[in-house]
Amino acid sequence: MMTKAPSPHTDSWFMDLQWCRLTTHHEPWSGPKGLVLARTSIKGIPAVITPPWALHTDWNEEGLHELRPALERLSEALVVVDLPLGMDCAWQKPWNVQNSHTRILSWNLNQTGFEKWPKHRLKQVKKAAVKGITIEHSHDVEELIHLHQLARQRKSIVSDEDALKQLLDHVLQSPHQSSLIARDENGNSIANAVILHNNGRSIYAFGGQKRSSLSSLATVSLLHKAIEIAANMGQTSFDFGGSRDPGVDRFYAEFGAEKVTKQRVVYCRWPQRWWLRFSRPDLFS
Repeated sequence: MMTKAPSPHTDSWFMDLQWCRLTTHHEPWSGPKGLVLARTSIKGIPAVITPPWALHTDWNEEGLHELRPALERLSEALVVVDLPLGMDCAWQKPWNVQNSHTRILSWNLNQTGFEKWPKHRLKQVKKAAVKGITIEHSHDVEELIHLHQLARQRKSIVSDEDALKQLLDHVLQSPHQSSLIARDENGNSIANAVILHNNGRSIYAFGGQKRSSLSSLATVSLLHKAIEIAANMGQTSFDFGGSRDPGVDRFYAEFGAEKVTKQRVVYCRWPQRWWLRFSRPDLFS
């Protein structure tokens, strides 16, 4: 089946109103500079947050000074915002600023991104082909979710399967994404990757795999195909999504992906703050 070439999103996937609605079933909050946040509840506390499954927000850094007072005026007791990549926020108490990072591979327009790949990873792509691994476009949401949930279950990460299905149904209808699946020589699915194409940057947003002797080769082949698609579109960077797992982070770094700071700001009123410190200590670490 022929698949139309994807195109970059005109704005940002992580500022998508429908993304918020599908994952929380509430009307989102729209803030300064076009910022969109989801309305939901966390541990029973009304909250405004970065949309579920979004890796960060994506708006103009110049709006940071306008954002804080707007967020503090909200009626919700809890606010959790993942700031745009590379933004440096120095908000003081009662805000808590958390630092993490993603990994981004960048290249010039006349390049492909593979110039920074180590030889052994390029050899793995060829080895995968010899072993019969193929990369296809897929719109089978059930198959994609199955692979995604397998990966979450291995890591004991809670994931709302029904909400994810609604979100992927929406995402896969868009021309601003590439949904890829790796299959073995018998057509069995091994791993998948859903790539979101923002303006200038493609993002490895969703993925999963079945653990097997072929899963590593399949994952490398998926990344190769995803970056190839991005470069052919005229994109100049690929966001691997980052990971707090040191092993996964080292894996992404091998492909020439450099560390880029990612910050989260958390604000919570009393007395709800006391309850969340007990039930969600990760928000205050």
